[in-house]
Amino acid sequence: MIIFGIVATFLAFCYINYKLSMRWVKIKRFSVEVGLPKNAKGFKILHISDVHNASETVLTLDFFKNTYKHEFDIVVITGDMTVSYFEQILPLKPYLQELAEVVPVFFVDGNHEKIMYEGVKEFLEDCGVHVLANEKRTLEYEGEKFELIGLRDHDYLLQNGYSEFEAIFEDNGRFKLVLQHQPQLFERIKYYENVFMLSGHTHGGQVRFWPLPTLYAPRQGILPKYGNGLYKFRNNHIYISKGIGTTIFPIRFFNRPEVAIIELM
Repeated sequence: MIIFGIVATFLAFCYINYKLSMRWVKIKRFSVEVGLPKNAKGFKILHISDVHNASETVLTLDFFKNTYKHEFDIVVITGDMTVSYFEQILPLKPYLQELAEVVPVFFVDGNHEKIMYEGVKEFLEDCGVHVLANEKRTLEYEGEKFELIGLRDHDYLLQNGYSEFEAIFEDNGRFKLVLQHQPQLFERIKYYENVFMLSGHTHGGQVRFWPLPTLYAPRQGILPKYGNGLYKFRNNHIYISKGIGTTIFPIRFFNRPEVAIIELM
């Protein structure tokens, strides 16, 4: 009976953790020292990634509502709003429209948008979202200017070359906030000056075993160099979100979905 009780308790614990990891979205708040001009320190970013397969039966959409009570100056979405077909993005429309009415919202594509990119782009722009495709925008905050660079997904860059990407990173001394779905591109970007990159893609391994790190990430393999969280190289940083949803393998375990509110200092 004792063994049965232990097994039952363990299984109940695993089941509860599974349910929480599938639907209880964490809003992670932190600050990071970057190369912003002095007057622009305090700029806040809401970072969303890997929503995937949005529906009330697969994941909760309440995380959008929960963000409204927080303050931020910009929203960035680093790809993978869908899994396998365009219609999966449609439930997000009212939430994206509401965000876009309050602050600027920017999007870069992920690998799951590859075959439906033009449709997703048109849909998001109709919601008021700015879709960046190897483009640079100048942001201004408290009278200071810095750059937002949005890159196409790494798979696209591998297939089409890096010429567009390299042309964007001119050395003008300004701080650069870079959006790119797959974090391994940081290996190229980290040698530029004054860069903070935001990514997703890994889902933090999706299935985790505390206290172990991310065990696997697509395109990186076992024990990836860039799993999740904040990494630093010299004075440059990358933050990798655990994301919200799941893909073909529809399970998160010991791995709550997350969005992040990042204050740049």
